[in-house]
Amino acid sequence: MITNIRQYVMSYALTTWVACAYLLFSHLPGTAAMVNILVGLMLVSTVTLLVRHRIVFNAKSGLVWAFASFLVVVLASVLLSPYLEESLRPLRRDILPMVLVFVLLAAQRRNKVESDRMAQLAIWAIVAAFLLRTVLAFGDWWGQGFENDAYSIDRNIARFFDFFAIDAAIMMPVATAALLYLPMRIWARVVLGTLLVMAYVLVVISGIRAALLTVSLVTLLQLAPLLWRFKWVTLVVVSVSLAGAMTFFMPRIDKLTERYATIVTVSTYQASDQGYSSFYERRSIWKGALDMIKDRPLLGYGLGWQKFYNVAHEKGYYDKWKQSDKQIDKAVVKYFDYVNYGSANPHNVWVQILFETGVLGLLAYASMLAILCYRAIRALRHKYQAGVAQCFAYGTLAYLVSYFMINMMNGLWLGAGATLTLLAVSEMLLGTDESQPNAG
Repeated sequence: MITNIRQYVMSYALTTWVACAYLLFSHLPGTAAMVNILVGLMLVSTVTLLVRHRIVFNAKSGLVWAFASFLVVVLASVLLSPYLEESLRPLRRDILPMVLVFVLLAAQRRNKVESDRMAQLAIWAIVAAFLLRTVLAFGDWWGQGFENDAYSIDRNIARFFDFFAIDAAIMMPVATAALLYLPMRIWARVVLGTLLVMAYVLVVISGIRAALLTVSLVTLLQLAPLLWRFKWVTLVVVSVSLAGAMTFFMPRIDKLTERYATIVTVSTYQASDQGYSSFYERRSIWKGALDMIKDRPLLGYGLGWQKFYNVAHEKGYYDKWKQSDKQIDKAVVKYFDYVNYGSANPHNVWVQILFETGVLGLLAYASMLAILCYRAIRALRHKYQAGVAQCFAYGTLAYLVSYFMINMMNGLWLGAGATLTLLAVSEMLLGTDESQPNAG
């Protein structure tokens, strides 16, 4: 067994292991030191490969050009930002590793078989990170007692539980695709399936409505063909699971039901004399952000959402809203009255990208996602056999649906989710096809 492990490890280049290790640790909290070490190793690896002429980009790949355009726009937004120092930090923290991972995974000379193996390893890296986070978050919950939920758990102690549900909303589709399509032994599939069930339970008790709605809908869509194929077994399993869930969640069912019922409550989306609903508050934040964006529409204010609070106050927007009689402006003022630097943010990924990098940044980033979606659909149309290509295709489409849904209220883009991994995997699997005359 030790010999087999050694042969498996040696079958991949060291540069690939370094890049995949970064994908693993960058998704785990409390690993900043390890992440910085891996970024340094990736930088050394990239320089070494460049010197040895082992880096070759496909000049006919649409994704390569979109990626390059995105980098140019991001650099311009940073260099021309009125908040240069603040914008340089996310450039080093998020953009530099993003470039290094893409280069090490997608731009090395490899044949088709090697590319498929590297793609599968990259997918497993982020799946492993999500599964490890699931175990740690479940351990937090277990440590404080299963009778606790989002309303009673001590988040100061349960640092792995906090924010787990939001991350799960965009990571579970990839892990579910791995369960369904990647080759593995039966025991491994059982373990993976069990961990995904644990992750779903954690999402339920989190009390985060957008996360539960996203995970439930997307997972159901992913499992629908399998559930329909084994519909009688599915009926029994669902019935037993519902009975068990009702028994387990009965002590906290009132609070959770009341919380999730607000998803379909009209008052959730309207303002009233008694106060502002959560959705109306989001609308007011978006309106305030767009007021700021109008003055720097092309390149925004530079990378980093943390400056959102400072821009509102230092550029006079807060005073302008305070003098307004409009209800939505009053809601913006109320929001900025109880937040501060580092907590105020646009609460929508597209508004946030506009704020940070402007219209040009939004177009560049959207073009990468569009190419990613196109490649996933093309992989399905070409009827790839079960394996890494099918995992990429179905996983990417499910991931994009989750990404759009959860980011209606959040700003997860650089350094979050599986976007970077899927971009690199798509280039490894399908990028060379675009150089062929009959591609697409």
